[in-house]
Amino acid sequence: MDDRVIDSIFAGSLDNLPPVSSKIVRIFTSSTFTDTTMERNTLMAQCYPKLKDFCREKHGLEFQVVDMRWGVRDEATDDHMTTELCMKEIENCQRLSMGPNFVVFLGQKYGYRPIPTYIVSSELQLFRDNLADNGVDVSLLDTWYRKDTNAVPPVSVLQPISSILINFNNKRVPKLQQHDQAVWWDTLTRMQKLLRKAALNLYGAGKIDKEIKHNYFMSVTEREVINGILNVSNTKNHCLAYVRHINNINLQNVKKASLFLDIINRQIDAEASRLLADLRDERLTSKIETTNYQRYVVEWIGREGLDPDTHGEYLQNFITHFYKNITKLVDRAMRKEDSSAQGQIVTEILQHLHACNNSVRVFYGREESLVRIKEYIMNECDKPLVFYGAGGCGKTSLLAKSAALTQAEWLKNSKPLCVVRFLGTTPDSSALTPALVSICHQISYNYMLPFEDIPDDLVPLTAYFKHLLTSASKEQPLIVFLDSVDQLTGTQDASKVSWLPTRLPPNCKLVVSCAAEEDNADVSREYHLLRRMIEAEENFVEVTSLGEDLAMQVIR
Repeated sequence: MDDRVIDSIFAGSLDNLPPVSSKIVRIFTSSTFTDTTMERNTLMAQCYPKLKDFCREKHGLEFQVVDMRWGVRDEATDDHMTTELCMKEIENCQRLSMGPNFVVFLGQKYGYRPIPTYIVSSELQLFRDNLADNGVDVSLLDTWYRKDTNAVPPVSVLQPISSILINFNNKRVPKLQQHDQAVWWDTLTRMQKLLRKAALNLYGAGKIDKEIKHNYFMSVTEREVINGILNVSNTKNHCLAYVRHINNINLQNVKKASLFLDIINRQIDAEASRLLADLRDERLTSKIETTNYQRYVVEWIGREGLDPDTHGEYLQNFITHFYKNITKLVDRAMRKEDSSAQGQIVTEILQHLHACNNSVRVFYGREESLVRIKEYIMNECDKPLVFYGAGGCGKTSLLAKSAALTQAEWLKNSKPLCVVRFLGTTPDSSALTPALVSICHQISYNYMLPFEDIPDDLVPLTAYFKHLLTSASKEQPLIVFLDSVDQLTGTQDASKVSWLPTRLPPNCKLVVSCAAEEDNADVSREYHLLRRMIEAEENFVEVTSLGEDLAMQVIR
């Protein structure tokens, strides 16, 4: 992070914020379901607990694993949301994880190949027309896909299974459920054949490209690998791949063999094998870093084929390699972190600035309140401004919007220093002492005052904070926004707000929010104390619930 970016963060700028450092290691594990159960069970029992301890004890990080093969519910299958859920989870891991975020295990099974949940309507019409021109009945597609004209461009959506086969989720009557589930899997197979036939015809005629054609043949696992590795710019720091080949799979025992191979009509599915080979042996190996790729060869033994006892040595090598590589990637990510005192302050400020941006991204209405707040920011008033209202009424969003407008519009010509804290949302903003130390650091940095002068003890710290407010100037006014002051712990007496200044120096403003509920004295205690501290009715802005008119405006 260069000096200009650091200066901008310390000044409280909401523009072009760098991502905030994560405190999570979150890994998406991709595999087909039936052929990697042994490996995933072993990781769960022997490796993940050790990784959890390593991340917490060495780096203060939380370790999380996302394994969608364990947890996709029937409702997600019903809505055909399994694939979309997986893609969203990969995106979450890439966004949140410190270091490694995606691990793929590939064997000799290509896996489940669903039909698309969404098809651009013009594309589906092209497919439908092609099939109909070749004398194929397309009523099945007409039954299961419905056009959504609200989408731009319009898309055709695969309907929830239970909307047509009403007993698909009926666990109360297992016989009816089994019947409808069997009908669905047969229907799915028939629709797969229709869509793939049309895709091949249209690709052969040059009417669709290879990528569109492949969309109708692709497995969920391949789609995960595309999003988790093939489309990623930096695989070295984030991705691992494990490939396992089993020699001499016993094809006589079709039931067991089908757990490890794609089998159709008691034969190996040649099309699935070809697609898997292209993914596993060509595209994956050309993209992944060789240091992050590991291949194993094991023998098929006995009736089970793979077994934790007979393949114990392989499993031990596998989990040892997995642990070593994950910890290597976490260590590498943490080495890039700025762990200095200044770096920790930057991280704290960044978290609140991101929270501010997130709160104003979809802000509507409150025009009257914003006019009052603008008047306060622009006038000579020397008292704090207080937002009050019931929990959940929108105080946080209004405070965030006020901070954004102060910089972008109201004081844009004077380069204000904006200190924004959503109290209680981070460890350093939950108690008064660390919150004040952090705020004093931010103010001191901007006015070029030494950090060493900031006291540790609360009483002198409170006095020093009030003294720092006098650093505000006409050229760089100081505006402090504190959300939920009633949430602070560790205050010097029973009151959580008595430390707040009631008189402000020139060129300084203080905007705070706190809860107030008419028939709840406990919740409203700090609000009533603020009323006694700041004897100026015009400095209290009530934030009411949205109301019907504003709610309709937001919806529109």
